[in-house]
Amino acid sequence: MRSLIKLLLAAIALALVGLLAIRSYHRAVPFELHEGDRVVFLGDTLIERAQYHGWIELMLTTRFADRNITFRNLGWSADTPDGDSRLGLSLLQAGHEPAGESWQQLVQQLEAAKPNVVFLGYGMASSFAGEAGLKDFKKNYTRLLDVIQRVSPTVRFVLLGPVSHESLGAPWGDPAKHNEQLQLYTQAIGEIAQSRPPASPSLFSPTTKKIAPAVFISLTNLPASAPTTKLTDNGIHLNDHGYRALAELIEQQLFSSPGAWRTSPQTEILRQAILRKDEWYFHRSRPGNMAYIFGFRKKEQGANAVEIPKFDANISAEEVRIAKLRTLQPAEVPPIPRRIGNLITQRVEQAHPQFEVAEGLEVTLWAENPLLDKPIHMNFDPRGRLWVACSPVYPQIEPGQAPTDKIVILEDTTGQGRADKVTLFANDLLIPTGLEPGNGGVYVAQSTDLLFLKDTDGDGQADERRVVLSGFGTEDSHQNLHTLHWGPDGRLYMNSPCTRGPIPKRPP
Repeated sequence: MRSLIKLLLAAIALALVGLLAIRSYHRAVPFELHEGDRVVFLGDTLIERAQYHGWIELMLTTRFADRNITFRNLGWSADTPDGDSRLGLSLLQAGHEPAGESWQQLVQQLEAAKPNVVFLGYGMASSFAGEAGLKDFKKNYTRLLDVIQRVSPTVRFVLLGPVSHESLGAPWGDPAKHNEQLQLYTQAIGEIAQSRPPASPSLFSPTTKKIAPAVFISLTNLPASAPTTKLTDNGIHLNDHGYRALAELIEQQLFSSPGAWRTSPQTEILRQAILRKDEWYFHRSRPGNMAYIFGFRKKEQGANAVEIPKFDANISAEEVRIAKLRTLQPAEVPPIPRRIGNLITQRVEQAHPQFEVAEGLEVTLWAENPLLDKPIHMNFDPRGRLWVACSPVYPQIEPGQAPTDKIVILEDTTGQGRADKVTLFANDLLIPTGLEPGNGGVYVAQSTDLLFLKDTDGDGQADERRVVLSGFGTEDSHQNLHTLHWGPDGRLYMNSPCTRGPIPKRPP
């Protein structure tokens, strides 16, 4: 009996040593992407806005330049692990979602993507629920991981904590309390990661591990390139500096060394190809008018659904270019096809309407095409100039079509009561449905975002473009964010099917 006990204890000891050795080996094996991997970025605003910068994808692409890997961004602004923000497609009737609709939409998107690797970036949106929301957050986060593994049994996870709330000084508030909440959610994600085996694809197989492996990366200390460099525009949403710093931090945590992309002169060429690919995929995965094409109003425009898969050709064309450029060596790449679109407004005769006006009043023509083209919204600035949002692309961008919509400024320079000068302030826009000059530039409602455009060098054209708010619905282009207007309280008001309210006062 004693010999049997000794043998049993020895076997247990060997097993423990083996387990420790395996875990040690897990930590020693660097993270790796394999040939044919399908990488999905999933999360809240942190992930959705990453597609506007491309740094994380660029870093991973160049790390494995000898391998064909696809990257898809399924982020959604203000989302939580149970898909709270993904509503609006399958309404039973206007204003009434089926029970669990947002979660079902998230699951369907994952089933379509079939990822091998998922980078998750949740926590910022959830953090506003404070400590009271932690229990549901952890439950829903774990459920999401389990569902992803059901979709793709050999999936590997990289779990990103939320970024810290950056202190921007006055007039911005003190972020200390919010950072305490963010730390709770960072800790919760770390605990979830610890409950799963470390990510080492060479040791993982569905027959030996029942839980998909995960790597956890805390983002509480993003390194700025200089002490004066701000990483966010508003304290919680990263700007371009912030996303580059994020890519560098992820790279350090996964690979322990900087990649050539940080200094290569070819980096920007590759990044632009990635941004174009992500733009096409956005139109493929979240097309405008989705309620008409796929949702409760598909009986009206459901026939247009056949156009959406045609974006795949545009995505594939950019991925061919990316494959040529990802070595960061000069290379001959297929030319970028000229995307179709109305770049030049043509003069089209329009019948002038007749008005019946009261005595002593008159109506005169102030502007017509070609000074403006398919106007959607307009507002005067304090100088008497008329800012106009023009949208030849309206009501929906088509596969291969360029986002050639624009903001023009019309002026009467002669005092004759008629616009005689037009300035193209901004182009390459996508169905701008509202605009309001202010703060030295102009706020523009476009697709899912509220943008701020500004001319910083005095040439009359916007050279700064910043996302102020994001996450607005595009399920029906007639209900996109629209009709921006300064209120008497100095706040900017806007209309949306799901959002209407003020943003902070503009400075004097």
